Amino acid sequence: MAFKIEYTHQAEIDVVKAVDYYIEKASPKIAKSFYSKLIEAEKTLKSISFFQKIHNDFHKLPLKIFPYIIIYKVDKENEIIKIFRIFHTSQNPEKYP
Repeated sequence: MAFKIEYTHQAEIDVVKAVDYYIEKASPKIAKSFYSKLIEAEKTLKSISFFQKIHNDFHKLPLKIFPYIIIYKVDKENEIIKIFRIFHTSQNPEKYP
C-alpha cells in the first residue's frame, strides 16, 4: 500500500516561496517545472519512503534538477510521510532544519 503524504505548515510555505521565486526570477514555465518535480518526488516517496537518513528519524530526498531537498519523517504504523521542509540547498547550513 502506498503511503499518504502530509505537509507541515512550514513545508507549504516553503513550496509557495519557491514557486513565487521561480515565477518572479525565472518564468512561470520554470515554476511549473519545479512543482512538477516536487509531485514526482511525492510519488517516489509514496512507494519507496526510506531515503537517506539525516538525523533521528528524519530523511531527505533531493529534487531532480532543482537545488532543493525534501526533509520528511515516515510514520510506518499509519502509513504517512510527513514533509517538514522543502529546503534550498544553498541556504546557510546553520538554517538546516
